[in-house]
Amino acid sequence: MFRLARQWLCASAALLCLSALALSAQTVREKHLPVDGWIAEDGRSVALSWRDTSQAHRGPVEISRRALGAVGGATWEPIEISRTGAMRVLDESTAPGQAYEYRVLRRDTRGVVDAGFWIAGRDLPEIDKRGTVHLVVDQSVFEPISLYLARFRRDLVGDGWAVRSYGAPRHNSKDAKANIEAIFTIKQALKTAFEADPFGKHVVILVGRVPVARSGNGNPDGHGAAPLATDLIYGDVDGRWRITSEAQLLDTRLPSDAIEMQVGRIDFSPVNGDDPDLEIRLLRSYFDKNHHWRHGRLGDLREAYGGKALGLIGEINGLRNIVGAAQITKGGHHDVGEDRPWLWGVDFGHHAGKKYAADFANKAVFAINFGSHKQKIDRAFNPMTALLAQPWYTLAVGWGARPSWWLHHMALGGTIGDVHMRTVNNGVAEEPFLQSMDYFPTGQYLWRNPIWVNLLGDPTLRAFPLSPPRLVQAVVLEEGEGGVRIFWEASEDADTLGYRVYRQQAGTFDFILVSGETPLTALEFTDHDGAGADVLYMVRAAGRKEVPAGSFNTLSQGVFVQPGRAPLQVRESAELPVPAGAPFVLPENFGAPQQGLISSFVWGPLRGELRFEGGRWQYTPPEGFTGTVPLRYVVSDALTSVAGVLALKIGP
Repeated sequence: MFRLARQWLCASAALLCLSALALSAQTVREKHLPVDGWIAEDGRSVALSWRDTSQAHRGPVEISRRALGAVGGATWEPIEISRTGAMRVLDESTAPGQAYEYRVLRRDTRGVVDAGFWIAGRDLPEIDKRGTVHLVVDQSVFEPISLYLARFRRDLVGDGWAVRSYGAPRHNSKDAKANIEAIFTIKQALKTAFEADPFGKHVVILVGRVPVARSGNGNPDGHGAAPLATDLIYGDVDGRWRITSEAQLLDTRLPSDAIEMQVGRIDFSPVNGDDPDLEIRLLRSYFDKNHHWRHGRLGDLREAYGGKALGLIGEINGLRNIVGAAQITKGGHHDVGEDRPWLWGVDFGHHAGKKYAADFANKAVFAINFGSHKQKIDRAFNPMTALLAQPWYTLAVGWGARPSWWLHHMALGGTIGDVHMRTVNNGVAEEPFLQSMDYFPTGQYLWRNPIWVNLLGDPTLRAFPLSPPRLVQAVVLEEGEGGVRIFWEASEDADTLGYRVYRQQAGTFDFILVSGETPLTALEFTDHDGAGADVLYMVRAAGRKEVPAGSFNTLSQGVFVQPGRAPLQVRESAELPVPAGAPFVLPENFGAPQQGLISSFVWGPLRGELRFEGGRWQYTPPEGFTGTVPLRYVVSDALTSVAGVLALKIGP
């Protein structure tokens, strides 16, 4: 496959010199404008306000609108040019069941002063089928995390994704040509899959030390130009990446102006300290907390925090659309971010990645971790990777501000991958930015399609999860009745309105809705066309989430059941005596899979300390404390999961 890559070689001296050029960045005068919005209960009007701006303005205000999901600067359609000094606008031409994106531009005699964005919608339809996930796994880590990957693939299917799996060699830092050859081999396989379904949604998830590409000669943090790590090459289907005969990639900007596939990386080798066992444990831990979030076990979080505003104003403004301005606390990753669980956190985290594991315990599910050198995701002890490795919560991390990330795309059920893709695919390099870009400003400088905008974590994750039904079972009915009876316990989520039942026939991949278009309100369903034990069923809760942007219908994670298969048996509450005042080693099944089962804690204790040492979890109670400390845990196989509580009875 390296021969294929060599077709794109540019060996002239002139092109070789390009590798020594840093990407130039144009300083911009445009500023970020904080926008808030409200949508009527009937979905037929949207009010926007920008009263929280600190900048006085006497010029005209242009309000534009487009359908959410439209791409390209030309898709913005002005709906009103407001009077000088306006601070509010009302759009009375909206309809329920549709999502809208708004842009507010304030102008003066020299042009645009500032810009802000908002999305809104009421009663948006649920999304049943989402697209295809391409799961690319470093073969050197596959075996010890195989059970976790099987569960992860099942979770993806239960969220409406089709899954394709690929093996990859581990990154080779000592042989640049071999590494580039591996990258283009993987890239060609992904391109072939994309071309078979060019109008579908595609997501690439890199697991482990899948080969890392470095390209160009950029210095977005102002600390010296150098080739920078980029995973965007895996998502760029049609770009012709320039490369030298020494296998050095030359582009500092996407050669095609856009990626066609979303890309995220789950890789803890930068923080493993040359300890492969630690890397495996962090991968397992990540897939545990990913599983818990998807199933609603970490809660439906509705708060965010924003730290130092310098450079991150755009991201903090985006949080207003997701959680509401009143739900944003001023603070950072290492102060308020450790107080309680948060949906989002935006901040300059500590510069030293080594300190994260020892000194910090951040609780943001999604995070921006800005600061010098952090965009270099392949460097040892990278702080972005270190934040992703925090216990229990952090699931996706980006390097913000340069350019700004457009977080508002998560406000109505969008994924973090949607946010990442819209941040990358922003503008056309050869066209005027005010006309071609979807969003501006991009920070202090004008950034268009830079290659260093990487996402760490799973791109398919969303805010506002709906908890699924519990303890799903299926039995084959007597021959006279025929079919299969599926029954379950209700979802614990107050936003649940009903349930949907799907069937997968043996030898097929698709799950077919068999319970009808109207969600079931009963906690059972009989499939008279079911063929018995050779089928697999999936049950999903259906509900509606009310959010600051409006409301949307949604489906929970799917819960799977096979007729005749006994459900997992877990005691809802079990007690374990623990001596007071001394460390106590917890049962070994919590340290590693046992007999095909994963046992994992959902979060740490409210009292005392839970640490992983020597392959086992160790609990240390507070000095002088006696009483009960509950630890919520989940037991899962590749098909289903059951939750329980381990009550640590601490006494003399």
